[in-house]
Amino acid sequence: MKNVAIFFGGISVEHDVSVLTGIIVSRTLKNSKKYNPVPVFIDTDGRWYTGEALFNIDFYKNIDRKKLTGVIFLKRDRTLYRFKKNKLKPFIALSCAINCMHGENGEDGTLSGIAKAYDIPLCSPDIFSSALSMDKELQKKFLKGIGVKVTPCIVFRDNLDEIEKKFSYPVIIKPANLGSSIGIKKADNRRELEEAVLLAKKYSDKIIAEKYLSGFTEINCAAYQNSAGDIVVSQLEKPKSKDGVLSFSDKYCKGDREFPAKTDEKTANKIRKITAKVYKETGANGIVRIDYMIYNGEIILNEINSVPGSLSYYLFCPTFTEFTAILEDVIEKTERENNGKSTLLKVYKSSILEGVGTKASKRL
Repeated sequence: MKNVAIFFGGISVEHDVSVLTGIIVSRTLKNSKKYNPVPVFIDTDGRWYTGEALFNIDFYKNIDRKKLTGVIFLKRDRTLYRFKKNKLKPFIALSCAINCMHGENGEDGTLSGIAKAYDIPLCSPDIFSSALSMDKELQKKFLKGIGVKVTPCIVFRDNLDEIEKKFSYPVIIKPANLGSSIGIKKADNRRELEEAVLLAKKYSDKIIAEKYLSGFTEINCAAYQNSAGDIVVSQLEKPKSKDGVLSFSDKYCKGDREFPAKTDEKTANKIRKITAKVYKETGANGIVRIDYMIYNGEIILNEINSVPGSLSYYLFCPTFTEFTAILEDVIEKTERENNGKSTLLKVYKSSILEGVGTKASKRL
């Protein structure tokens, strides 16, 4: 069986949510007869560990690192190394990896860059599509460029008057590069706007403001590309919130949802079509979820999640057995594409360094 690394945890405010996703994916892949899951937990200090204890959710209530093995990448040989007698030794050879790290240092393209640098095929979005999904301002510019409707926004630069000139109340204040509804707050007046900005500043140096669309309906839809190259789009769900702003608690603790969403067929088909288009145009890989708002009959794309919670398995299938088959399909697709890339040249021989230290150095 081939070994597949499942990365989760990390230095992020979404660390705990990532642990849940990592455990779900690791335990699901245990049912596979083709692939062996290798959980790689990254703690809040940035240290990497693997071990059987990581499959058990109770382990994270009081982590005992003595039960784990510290690992690291050393060179481009698709191998996890461990320390043994003060030396780095090969530990586990990998076929590929799955990114389950939400938020910064994972979902933003950081892990994708590490995987690329060490030649680890990643069954998740690459550097570009990951980074685009995390920066809400740049994401909106890209989506507008491909003809997808988004809510207007401005980047906050220490001037509340600028926000009030652009939008009437209520407004939404968001960290530009976080997910899981962390740091997001609706403001109905100046005092609440000040509070919302202070909250967002705790989590990000870049803050955006949007007009709050009163009475909107939120709809989520996910997609992945299978081993045949077809983009598979999920059914729709309608998350529910108490005050119109989906909180962290709504998503992960006490949340409710309508599934499948009771949306008219025409609107549902449009959302599924937009989802497939965005997946393709961003060059996504693996499972991606896209969140929409329906407002006054218009479909507005709210955000792209390159590493959705639980990889949105519940939007595709009711059982983990079926989810195992989906993960296998995503892995096979990534392996096939990587085999095609292996023929690309990575080295170009030149004479540019031959004159260094002589006359050529004067041109540097």
